[in-house]
Amino acid sequence: MAAVHEDHGIFAWADEPHLYRNKKFLKGFEALAQYNLSFDAWTYSTQLGDVLALAKQFRETSIVLDHLGTPAGLFGQVGTHTGVTKTARENILFRWQEDIAELAHCPNVYSKISGLFMPVLGHQFHLQKREASKQEIIDLTAPLIQHALQSFGIYRLMLASNFPMDRVNTSLVNLIDATSDIVAAYHPNALQQVFHHNAKQFYRF
Repeated sequence: MAAVHEDHGIFAWADEPHLYRNKKFLKGFEALAQYNLSFDAWTYSTQLGDVLALAKQFRETSIVLDHLGTPAGLFGQVGTHTGVTKTARENILFRWQEDIAELAHCPNVYSKISGLFMPVLGHQFHLQKREASKQEIIDLTAPLIQHALQSFGIYRLMLASNFPMDRVNTSLVNLIDATSDIVAAYHPNALQQVFHHNAKQFYRF
């Protein structure tokens, strides 16, 4: 977990903002390539350039980006100043779209559809003391999931659970129902790939 945001009001999951560029980290990362191991990367969307640099430096190592890169503040204000205005949220989305598309050019990078209802994205459902419905999930996440499918294709995306972290905003049943509808509508073969085959292949089950 290397997620550290430039907005210091957003929780930092690492001790430094660019862990994946740290020389000691990179030296350790070499062992993954030597033993043909994969790596789960998690950053905020503002750090996707670090994942890109890592993927380019270790082209033979399979990397999966967790939580589609977590665009903090995309759906509402978080921290001290992130996602405060509609324009700010549009800018977060635009930058995320560009960075995801660029990252997807690296054939060794996959991504997980997960974590899209963590409070750090700016959701307010937990403050309203209710769960996001299936339709609300579709309305909010379809643009993200569709862009990820367009960028990575149906063979480099996988569904993952992020419970209990997402539980404050919705149920697992609603999340799976909504995500399956979005994925199935994209391509007739996408559901089996994203919900099963890709994870099996990536983790060599």
